[in-house]
Amino acid sequence: MDFSENHNLLIQHQVMQAHWTAAQAAIFTADVTVSKDKHHSIAIISDYLSHDVQFVHAAEGVIVDYLRGLHPSVKHFNYVSDGAGQHFKNNKSLLNLTYHQSDFGSPASWTFSSTAHGKGPMDGIGATIKYQATRKVLSGKDEDAILTPEQLYKFAQQHLKIKVFYMDKTKIQQNTDCYKLLNR
Repeated sequence: MDFSENHNLLIQHQVMQAHWTAAQAAIFTADVTVSKDKHHSIAIISDYLSHDVQFVHAAEGVIVDYLRGLHPSVKHFNYVSDGAGQHFKNNKSLLNLTYHQSDFGSPASWTFSSTAHGKGPMDGIGATIKYQATRKVLSGKDEDAILTPEQLYKFAQQHLKIKVFYMDKTKIQQNTDCYKLLNR
């Protein structure tokens, strides 16, 4: 799992000032391997732009629920990510990992790879969403503009073979409050 760089939502014929004030969408990606032959490309699009532990924990919940729906026999989760300290490799994330059994009903482990951008399948998932959305917007029609993270989600859901979820900042805050993440 990984965060893609926040995507700038743009309009084909925007004024120069829009470059500095454009809305953005966060894209969290995961390439889930269930068996040798089964994997799922997942993206979570959000208006919550902070790449932090609260976002990661809420994303874990979405991923666990999705996989349990498809593969009820899954008993253990192993998260693989780079070692980015601000959202993965820090004391809060590791503490949340110890709560995984009580939070999500199954144990989990975490494997860290080297920190590098643009090299893994998760980076490809984020790049695909951003490229296809930008391509649509730059086609020149005003009605093709993608102006909000929710519109980006709807576009990706309709046009890409990636399982896409939308998680707004309210849901992330509710998840943070429900699990008392800031008090752990």
